[in-house]
Amino acid sequence: MNGVSLVGVELLAPAFATSWLALSVLLTAAGWAAFEVMQRRVAPPRPPAAAAVARLPSDTPGVVNMLTNDATVTAAGLRATMIDLAARGWLRILPPDDDDELARVRPAAQAHQGDALRPHERLVLQHVIARFTADRAIPARYLAVDVRGSWWRRFASLVAAEARDAGLATRRWRPTDLLAPGALAGLALLCWLRASRSGTDVAVIDSVERRIITVLALVAVVALIVRLVLVLARPSYTLTNEGVATAQRWLAVRRRLDQSGFGELAPSAQEVGDRRLAYATAMCVAEGAAIELPLAREDHYRAWSTVGGRARLVRVRYPSRIGFGLAPVPAMGVGVVVLLLGVRLRRWSDQVARGEAFDWIYEQLPEQDWLIADVATAITILAVVPIVIGIWLMIAGALDVFLTSERTGVVLRARRPVEVSPLPRRVRRLLDRDRYRVFMAVDDGHSDSVTAWRATERTAVPQGARATVRATLVLGRVRRSTPVGHRLD
Repeated sequence: MNGVSLVGVELLAPAFATSWLALSVLLTAAGWAAFEVMQRRVAPPRPPAAAAVARLPSDTPGVVNMLTNDATVTAAGLRATMIDLAARGWLRILPPDDDDELARVRPAAQAHQGDALRPHERLVLQHVIARFTADRAIPARYLAVDVRGSWWRRFASLVAAEARDAGLATRRWRPTDLLAPGALAGLALLCWLRASRSGTDVAVIDSVERRIITVLALVAVVALIVRLVLVLARPSYTLTNEGVATAQRWLAVRRRLDQSGFGELAPSAQEVGDRRLAYATAMCVAEGAAIELPLAREDHYRAWSTVGGRARLVRVRYPSRIGFGLAPVPAMGVGVVVLLLGVRLRRWSDQVARGEAFDWIYEQLPEQDWLIADVATAITILAVVPIVIGIWLMIAGALDVFLTSERTGVVLRARRPVEVSPLPRRVRRLLDRDRYRVFMAVDDGHSDSVTAWRATERTAVPQGARATVRATLVLGRVRRSTPVGHRLD
């Protein structure tokens, strides 16, 4: 009954030498730890605002958006570029119609003589001209772009290229930064391969636990290698010393613009030649511009906040761990059911694989006994998944019965799970069907990083509202929320 394995268990996880396998696991853990350390070390700096600015830098609003938002081009960068083109006479932004709340945009020919456009500005101008087919202004909704599409990647790359050419930004990762985690990952893979070629051959059904560990060790080291390759392949940036100094000056300008009341100014109300609204938009001050010109999706993972008395950029995290958002008692109940089912399934499949159950199957299909044994063995291995999930849900639910966390602050982001889930789009829509759930990121001013909690229809609070929110500590289920004020955002 132990012939060639149908599911490839023998190929992926033969009998392993325990010492080499343990060394591989330790090296993999060290590799991930080294990567996390380097990730924090190369993170874009967040400089404080300068005390005063003698003379404004000559950077474009797109570059300013990148300098003041973690070296990342956001939707505000596109909006600011379009407003700046209007201020310089290349475009006209008209007030909304009676039946619409969005501004209208059309090409213009009032640009000052000698005014040259940068590559990313020409891209935005051509974006408008390409959709101008009649002598009518274009509603802003028809100019919206997908931040995951090719046009946006082109725009962001052109802005980043301009910042790099000016000496303000550079590539975040260098090959030398990944030398330590890469070396550890390579050694871990070599130890895994060495472990696969040593040790004593043992029947699969008699070494399920060890083989699960070997497969998980391989997955972890391969995932680390893939992560390192993607980090080098995907463009990401950080600020140079000159970029930090320039960002400090622009942050001082941001403080002045915020105090001057640019937050509520609409793009259609600006005057030609006045570029202040464009820079206010680039630094996420102008909420009115975001309402009239929703050109791209708002950044889910970064938000400016003034909670605590100072303007700062806050990173938002959306946990994706199993059971996140479940109430404590249902989580424990689901955990118990899943655990019992997993234990029962594993016990039954183990007996089938050993020929101690369903003997009639082997008698009726004597030539396929190896196939039956392999399928049952595979089920035995996979049954570990519901067992682990069940144990996790039971522990998390039990802790959440007694442990809670409370914040009083502003809801920076309110997002449906389908918007921020790492799963494929079709899977996300299927899981989110006919259910009202929302991630709420509440900033209380104590940290520059906020973990979003899961709320239901009864406990959700709109984005921009000030509220007191209490949630469970482990699974992040919002138990109670009390709005205490509101600001337009």
